[in-house]
Amino acid sequence: MQSCEISGDSTDDPLSSGLRRNRQPRIVVIGAGLAGLSATKTLLENGLTDVTILEATDRIGGRVQSVNLGHATFELGATWIHGSHGNPVYHLAEDNGLLEETTDGERSVGRISLYSKNGVAYHLTNNGQRIPKDVVEEFSDLYNEVESCESSSHSMDEVSLSEFGEWTEIPGAHHIIPCGFIKIVEILARSIPESVTQLRKPVKCIHWNQSVSKEIERVADHNSDSTEEDKGCNVFVECEDCEFIPADHVIVTVSLGVLKKHHKSMFHPRLPEEKVMAIEKLGISTTDKIFLEFEEPFWSPECNSIQFVWEDEAESESLTYPEELWYKKICSFDVLYPPERYGHVLSGWICGEEALIMEKYDDETVAETCTEMLRKFTGNPNIPKPRRILRSSWGSNPRFRGSYSYTQVGSSGVDVEKLAKPLPYTESSKTTPMQVMFSGEATHRKYYSTTHGALLSGQREAAHLIEMYQDLLTCRN
Repeated sequence: MQSCEISGDSTDDPLSSGLRRNRQPRIVVIGAGLAGLSATKTLLENGLTDVTILEATDRIGGRVQSVNLGHATFELGATWIHGSHGNPVYHLAEDNGLLEETTDGERSVGRISLYSKNGVAYHLTNNGQRIPKDVVEEFSDLYNEVESCESSSHSMDEVSLSEFGEWTEIPGAHHIIPCGFIKIVEILARSIPESVTQLRKPVKCIHWNQSVSKEIERVADHNSDSTEEDKGCNVFVECEDCEFIPADHVIVTVSLGVLKKHHKSMFHPRLPEEKVMAIEKLGISTTDKIFLEFEEPFWSPECNSIQFVWEDEAESESLTYPEELWYKKICSFDVLYPPERYGHVLSGWICGEEALIMEKYDDETVAETCTEMLRKFTGNPNIPKPRRILRSSWGSNPRFRGSYSYTQVGSSGVDVEKLAKPLPYTESSKTTPMQVMFSGEATHRKYYSTTHGALLSGQREAAHLIEMYQDLLTCRN
C-alpha cells in the first residue's frame, strides 16, 4: 500500500490538521449496540481504522440482551426481525444460518404466532370467564392495531396519530432467532478487533467545536497516550473515569431516554435549541417482559396465549392505574413454543408507567402477583407459583431509560431528522464538519423502534465519514 502526502497549511482547511498531517481521522463511537457496532464495522471495512468504541456497560449489544437458561434462550430485549425483503438484520441471520424453517402459520404477522404453533388464544375475563370466539374476532384486529406495547408508549393517547404513517413496515415474514438475537451482535462484532471496544467506559461530556478549556487541555496533555496531533482535534470526550479522549468525530448512539435525561450536561457547548426540542418532543417509554417458568403446564395443549380482559372496572377509564394495581397493565401471557426447547414458560408483557412500577418490586413479589392474576382469570385457584422468573427492566436502567422510541403527540418525522442532524450545523471553513453525529433507532425516520433501523442508522453515519474522507482513502489505496 502506498501513502500520499497531503500538503497545505492553510487554517481554512475544513478537514482540520488531521488530514494535513496525513493521519487517519480519529473517530469515537459512543455505545456498542447495533448502531455503534454497525457504524464501526462499516468504517473499518472501508479503511477508516482509527476508531474507538466506548461502552458504558459490561457487555456489547445495547438493547439486545439474550439470556441462556438451560437449553433455551430468552430475549429480554429485541426479539423479532420485522420483515425480510431488504431487511439487513434478516439477511445477516439468513446468511449465517440462524433462522429455522417455519410453517405459513408461524410466519403470520403478530406476536403470538411467532412463538406458538397451531394454537388458540384464550381471552379470559377477571371473573374467570372465557370470551366466545365470535366476540373476540370482532375486536381483535382493532385491538392488535392500537396495543400500546407495540408503540412502547404509556397509552395510545400519547402516540401522534397524524404521524402514525411515518413508520414503515418492511414486507415479508417476521422471524425470531432461536439461538438468540445476540448472534446478530456477535456477527457484527466479529470483524471488530477487541482492542477497539472499551467496556465499562461511560461518557460524562462531549466537548465539541474546540470548546475544551485550557484546564482540560492540560489534563489531556498529561495523558500518556497524548501526542502533538491531539491538539488538532476539535472534540474531546470526557469519560466518567476522568480520561479525556481526543477525536475528530464522535458518533453518539445512546438511547433517546439517555439524551432526554442528560443532554444538558452531556454536551459542551450545549446542543442547539432545534435539537433539544426534537429530543424533548419525541417519545420513548418502557416495554418489559416477564418470563414465568412452571414445573408443569396448567394450560391446555391447544392454548397458545392467555389474554386478559378486565370488565366492569371503574379504573378502566383512567390512563394510569393506581400504583398498587400496576399488574392490570399486563396485557397477556404467551406460551413459548416448543416446550422441548423452552420448557413450560409463559411470556408476559407490561408497558408504560406500570412497567416502571413493576421494576421497583423484587422477583418474589412480581411472581406472586402474576400467579394470583392467572388464578383469577383462569378460575383455577390451584395454579402453583412458578419455579423461576426472569424479567427486563429497561426503564429504570440508567444506561437506557426506555425500550424504544415513538412519535409522541406534538412530534413528527421532521424531529427524527433533526435528532439525526450532525453538529456543527453551520459549516465554517475553520471548523471540521460532522464533529458530533447521531445514530440509533430513534434517528431513523422510517424504521425507528426497530433493530434494522438502529443498524441502518449506524451505517448511515459511517457512510457520511467515508464520503468525507474519500480522497484520503483513495490516496492510501
